[in-house]
Amino acid sequence: MTQYIIGDLRTGRKIQTISVVKGPWSDQLNSAETVSATVDLNDPDMQALRLDVSAEPAKSFLVVEEAGKVMGGPIWTSDYDRDARTLQLSAKGMASIFDHRLIIPLLAKTIGVDQWTVPDPSDTSKTMPNPLLASTFTNLWLGTIAKRLVQQALAWTDGNLPIEFMDDEAGTHEDTVNGVDFKILGEKLKDITNLDGGPDINFVARRTSDGLGFEWLMQTGTAEQPQVAAESITRWSVTAPKSPISKLHITKDATKMASIAWEVGGRQSDTVLVARAVDDGLTEAGYPLMELVDSSHASVSEQPTLDDYAAELLLQGQSASEQWAFDVDAYPIDDNGVPTGAQFGSYSIGDYCQLNVDRWDPATGIGDPYRPEGGQFRMRIIGLAGDELADTITVTVAPRTDV
Repeated sequence: MTQYIIGDLRTGRKIQTISVVKGPWSDQLNSAETVSATVDLNDPDMQALRLDVSAEPAKSFLVVEEAGKVMGGPIWTSDYDRDARTLQLSAKGMASIFDHRLIIPLLAKTIGVDQWTVPDPSDTSKTMPNPLLASTFTNLWLGTIAKRLVQQALAWTDGNLPIEFMDDEAGTHEDTVNGVDFKILGEKLKDITNLDGGPDINFVARRTSDGLGFEWLMQTGTAEQPQVAAESITRWSVTAPKSPISKLHITKDATKMASIAWEVGGRQSDTVLVARAVDDGLTEAGYPLMELVDSSHASVSEQPTLDDYAAELLLQGQSASEQWAFDVDAYPIDDNGVPTGAQFGSYSIGDYCQLNVDRWDPATGIGDPYRPEGGQFRMRIIGLAGDELADTITVTVAPRTDV
C-alpha cells in the first residue's frame, strides 16, 4: 500500500499519514527526489490534521512509502486552493536542504566580518582568506570528504537533522574550501559526484528502528565501487509477447559534445587562469568542431586542478548522451495471477539492468526497427517515477559506463 506521510523535519518525528487525491513522485540519480501530494480538505480527517501548521514548508517533511522504499524530504511549497478545498504539498529529498547551507565552520557565525581576510605572509601588502574559516580535508576518500562537509553543516547550532552516516574511508584526496568563497554545500556535493571516478551521493530515507519516525542515510560510493548499485541485475524483455514494458522512447542529446573544453578560474587569487583540453577524435570522425566552456570552478587557483576539470569536461563531451525511458508494470503477474518478473521494490536508482531486444523481423513484426540487430543492452537505472496508484513505474536508464 502506498502511504504519504508528513512530520517534523528536524527530528523526523510527529508523523501523520495523509490521504491524497494525487501523489506523483520522481527519483533521479544523484539528485534530490521530488514528491507531491494533493489533499482534499473536504475530508474531515484531513481537516483535523491542521495541515497549515503540521505541514509548514521548510519545517516539515513529506515522504512516500511504497514496497519498503521511502522517498522524500523537506516540504518547500504549499498551495491551497480555496475554491476546490485542496492543498498541494511539494517536497524534495533531503539533499535539497544543502542548497540552503554554505561550506563554512561554526566560527563564521561570531567572528568579526573584518577578519574574513588576513595579511598574506608572503606579501603583507595583500590579503588572503582567513585559514580559520577554511574547510580543509586531507588523506580521505571523496565520499568521506562529502560526509565531513555535511557533518560540519549539521554541527552548527540548530543545524541538526536526522541524518545517519557511513564509516569513514581513508584515501589520497585533499580539498580546501575557503569561507570567503561562500560555496553552497549542495553545489559542492554535486561537484564531488561529477569528478572522474567520483562517488554517488544519496540521502536514502528510511524508517527508524522503532518505526515511529524517519531518518536519512547519507550513502556514498566507496573507492573500490564509486557507483552505488545492488549486486543483482534486473532484466526486462522489451519485445517479448506480453512484455511488461510499454511507451519506450530512446533519446540522444549531442548538445554537450565537444572537441575542445575550456575552464576559467583564478577568482580566489585575483588572477585569470585558463585551462584547455583538446581531442581531435570527433573531428577526425567527421564531426564539426564544437567547444564547451565552464566557469563554475572560478574559485580554483591551482592550474593542475583546473586542468583536471577541463579534461573531465572534455571526456564527458566525447559522445552524445543516450537515455531510454519506458513504463513498466509495477507488480507484473502471469495469467494465473502469480507475480512474475521484476516487482517494484526489487530495483532502485543506481541499480544495473539489462534490456533484451529481439532481432527485427519485418515479416512477423518481432523485434524493433530502430535497433534492428537487437541485442542485450546493459544499462543503469537513473530515474524512477510513479504516483499514488502504484500500478505503473516510469523508468529511465542510460548505458553503463563501467563496462
